[in-house]
Amino acid sequence: MSSSVLDQKEVIINKFRISRSSVALCNRLLFISSIIGCGLSIYAYSVEKSMEKNVNYKAYCDINPQISCTRVYESTYGKGLGIFQEGSLFHQPNSFFGIIFYTILSVFAFIESPVAVNGSLLLIIISNFISCYFAYLLYFILRTLCVICISIYVVNVINLILITKKFKTLRLIDEMVIQSVSERRKTK
Repeated sequence: MSSSVLDQKEVIINKFRISRSSVALCNRLLFISSIIGCGLSIYAYSVEKSMEKNVNYKAYCDINPQISCTRVYESTYGKGLGIFQEGSLFHQPNSFFGIIFYTILSVFAFIESPVAVNGSLLLIIISNFISCYFAYLLYFILRTLCVICISIYVVNVINLILITKKFKTLRLIDEMVIQSVSERRKTK
């Protein structure tokens, strides 16, 4: 085999190693980000349950009347994603959906099958659209700031960046494998 063919193989192997380590890093960061999102959702859920038990409950995220989580959670948009009416199975605190969503993402974080990655990408894109919807409601309709809500929006953007990087890197790895196999066939 010629020196240039060996050099090309070495380049492909190095790219493959770098890509694999990049995917591993994305997996870890997606997991950490999803756990943070789940933790924020659990905190929001506990605040909502505490509010139901005690009308005088003061949450740590209530800084003043303009920066108040409880004001957001008490609104009509705080349950059922602001879409589902009372009596519906889906008229649950939004944080309940967040707990489920981030738990699913944390499980899928280390799975590299196309179905899991594409599913995660789709879920994260949807979550970012929902974040935009809630940010609009927060700022223009409720006219308040919710520290927990904004933190969740940030987590969703981070997840979008990470899943996009993972998706692209896995596609690159697939292309490198296909290229390597086709080159091997040519040399035979």
